[in-house]
Amino acid sequence: MMQSEPMFLNIDLPLLQDGQDLTFFTSEDCHEVYSASTMNDFDDVCKWLCDDGDDDVQKMEEISNDSYVWSPNMSMNSSDACAYDVPYVITPSSMVDDVMETDSQTEMENLLTAHAEAVCLGQTELAKVIQAHVCQKASPVGPVLDKLALNLCDENQEKDYIVQESLKNFSKARRAFYEIFPYGRFAHFTANSTILESIPNHVASIHIVDFDLCEGNQWPPVIEAIARMNKSLIITSIKLDQDHDSHFEQKRWHLCNFARSFGLNLKVQETCMSQLIENMYERQQGSEFMVFNCMVGLPHMRKTRKIHQVNDFLKVAKFILTENQGIITFGDGEECERTGNHSDFPSFFNMNLAHYKALYESMECGFPSHLKEARIAMETLFLAPSVSSKSWFRKWQERSRFTSDFRNILGLKGVNMSKQSWDEQRELVKESETPYRIGIGENGNEFVLEWKGIPLVRVSAWM
Repeated sequence: MMQSEPMFLNIDLPLLQDGQDLTFFTSEDCHEVYSASTMNDFDDVCKWLCDDGDDDVQKMEEISNDSYVWSPNMSMNSSDACAYDVPYVITPSSMVDDVMETDSQTEMENLLTAHAEAVCLGQTELAKVIQAHVCQKASPVGPVLDKLALNLCDENQEKDYIVQESLKNFSKARRAFYEIFPYGRFAHFTANSTILESIPNHVASIHIVDFDLCEGNQWPPVIEAIARMNKSLIITSIKLDQDHDSHFEQKRWHLCNFARSFGLNLKVQETCMSQLIENMYERQQGSEFMVFNCMVGLPHMRKTRKIHQVNDFLKVAKFILTENQGIITFGDGEECERTGNHSDFPSFFNMNLAHYKALYESMECGFPSHLKEARIAMETLFLAPSVSSKSWFRKWQERSRFTSDFRNILGLKGVNMSKQSWDEQRELVKESETPYRIGIGENGNEFVLEWKGIPLVRVSAWM
């Protein structure tokens, strides 16, 4: 398949929090709405977090070029294991250390499982004892499992301090996180490509109902493509009860201003869930192509939505589509919490542990070692808040009250993902060079971003 050259369109639209410029990815073809992140730009994107990154480089230079022995005393992480072009010779001493590390990690896994079992049985004091032991054994600069263990069990003030310091650069960190790692771009590209491929030629208007507008960075490529189709566009943002989005007017202005640059008169509005159906009845049925977009639990979003809120949105979408032509796109970054028959908390706990371990490993493998401070800040801001034994237990309890496998709610016809989109996604994650894989769901209407076989993000489409 011939690939057109990606085009980067830099729009001087400030980020809503601090005025930082935001780069939107577009292309000359409406189906190629995103391009892969340029991994060579790490230094430019992340230098704001790494004032002393040269120390690691200096340490590496001190190692003899004739010796490829990597000592356990060096700062090792899983990203080093992904450097395929670095010769790696195991010495007898390193073999011993590897065995000791494996035993240590196995012991840590057993401790975490025991903690989950104690929480499930309501044995609070035992859970606290195990937590304290985990915090003593785990190292914040150790393997990925140690970091997860500390986030799960450590509730001291030091972690709060790290969070507060990282929040000072939140807008820049979010931009870098979204552009460097494929999680959000994979979900947005898959949804947008499927939406654009599904729009009938004869409709004059498209109406997008977005469950979580976030910063609105999913929609500029769609806006540009629809402007080229000479169709009108409405974007409706759902306002949830707990939301107080003081920046909505700013987001609306930015999106409308971007649309005007392509000659598109975009309308952006906000409504609550209860008014959505009422507003649909006021419009002429069948006059629009309806798009219901729901992105949940993507790492860059940080916010966690309640199961019943997502259920309600999908039920409303299904109801409206019985009278209108349209599509539902659903991106799920917390898929591990919804699949499987987790009759007990320990199995649910271990599934989450594997999921977040894969996320941490994928971040380490895709990040230059000399920008370690930047990676730690992003881990602190975008992964650590979701790693909590207490919150996992609440989510497991919530599963017993509400249906959590959202795909079962829809019961609609799946929309097949295109071969072109699949090939572009494989290129985006550099499938031939990394452990990332793009899987296809059994019904053909689902793409799955995987890391070493573990699902990270799942995107499906229905109509």
